[in-house]
Amino acid sequence: MTDLAAGTDNTFAPLMILLLLVVLGGLLAASATMSIIRIARGRQPREQQLYRLAAELDGRDRVRIRMVELGLAEADLRWVAHSRGYGMTEHTFGRYYEFFRAPQQAPPASPGPWQGRP
Repeated sequence: MTDLAAGTDNTFAPLMILLLLVVLGGLLAASATMSIIRIARGRQPREQQLYRLAAELDGRDRVRIRMVELGLAEADLRWVAHSRGYGMTEHTFGRYYEFFRAPQQAPPASPGPWQGRP
């Protein structure tokens, strides 16, 4: 019997293993960096987090923010969302908040004296 692999050069296999390890290491480093950034955002002062959340709610139909990025109370989240015309849903399984554009409220039946004339 002849050995088919006996006459071949196997220098390609260690390079593939090295490339695989480099790619996996890069993915691990990227995911660790993203986790550290998200945790650091969640530990910012309350005013900075409120400002950042208000900046995110910029008129898009849906905005999703990971829970770990916001260390705010639910009342604060709902207050900012309502002030920007958004509703909020908490997804505990996915661990994120979803803000959705709420339909505009109907104007009052008769304009008040504070609204002026068109």
